[in-house]
Amino acid sequence: MKLIIAVVCAAALAVTAYMLSISWGGASWVLDTVSGAAVLALVLLRKAWPALAVALGATILAGVADQPQEPGPGAAVALAYLVARGTYPVAAAGLAVVVTSWVTAGGPSTVSIVNAALWAAGLVALLSGTSGGGAAGSPGRRAPQAGAGAGAAGDPVR
Repeated sequence: MKLIIAVVCAAALAVTAYMLSISWGGASWVLDTVSGAAVLALVLLRKAWPALAVALGATILAGVADQPQEPGPGAAVALAYLVARGTYPVAAAGLAVVVTSWVTAGGPSTVSIVNAALWAAGLVALLSGTSGGGAAGSPGRRAPQAGAGAGAAGDPVR
C-alpha cells in the first residue's frame, strides 16, 4: 500500500508543479513540491506529528506569502493516508490542517474542498477499521469488540 501511496502522491506533486508553473509562473510550484514531498516522506516513515506540522506550516506560509493554497493534492493524499492509518488525535489534527486551508483561502476553494473530501475519506477508513492502521488499544484507537477477531488473550488477530 505504501508504494501505491508514494506513486500517487509523486504523480500528484509532478502534475501540480507543472500546472502551477504554467498558471502562476515563476517558482510558485516550489513550496507545494517541497512541502508535499516532505509530508509524503514523513507519512511513509510513520512520523505523524512532524508530517502534520509540515502541512500546517506550509498552509500558513502559503497564506501569508501569497503562494498557491496548501496543502496541495499530493500532500492531501498523503494526509488522508495518515488519517486512515492513524489515531483519533491524528485525525483531529488533520482536520485542523483542512480548516486552516479554508481560512487561508478566505472560504471554500477547489483546493480546500479536495482537502476536506480526502480528509473525510481517511476518517471513514479510520472509523470503519478498514485501513489496517495502528494497533487496537493505541491512544485514541478503539479496542476490538468481543468476538470480532480477538484472540484468546484479547489481542487482535491479523
